[in-house]
Amino acid sequence: MSTLTTTHHQAIFHVLHYLKGSPGSGLFFAAHGTPQLHAFSDSDWARCRDTRRSITGFSVYFGSSLISWPSKKQSTISRSSSEAEYWALASTTCELQWLTFLLQDFRVSFIQPATLYCDNQSTIQIASNPVFHERTKHIEIDCHIVRHKVNAGLIKLLPISSSMRLDKKIKN
Repeated sequence: MSTLTTTHHQAIFHVLHYLKGSPGSGLFFAAHGTPQLHAFSDSDWARCRDTRRSITGFSVYFGSSLISWPSKKQSTISRSSSEAEYWALASTTCELQWLTFLLQDFRVSFIQPATLYCDNQSTIQIASNPVFHERTKHIEIDCHIVRHKVNAGLIKLLPISSSMRLDKKIKN
């Protein structure tokens, strides 16, 4: 704030101009429903043909409203689909933690823990198993993050059921 530049001023005016011109825009939350964070995490293993890096994607909902939805190429090359899924799960866990703290700071009451859905059974097993095996040593840091948040009651990991996949295909 003490060293604002012309670029900063232009950005501020751009945001203010947008806000003034779109007073009806914004996120709308249903008056009825369950005020709970839930997320869906996924990874597309070795999707990039050039680098063989995986793509991480997740969507986070508050009740029935979508509030966060990134898609990004992973920074490392995963040796298995489980590893790629676990990196995606760790990213989603961090996002859920941040949103939980944000809602608490705003004094918004909501049901905890947040529910995190993952479509890879081996990834859920890695998160649930307190014993690290030599095959998972390279993802140990993220294992600790996800496992710690599960044990602390911040998130609840669940598999994506067949009916959820069917509902997703029908909506698309």
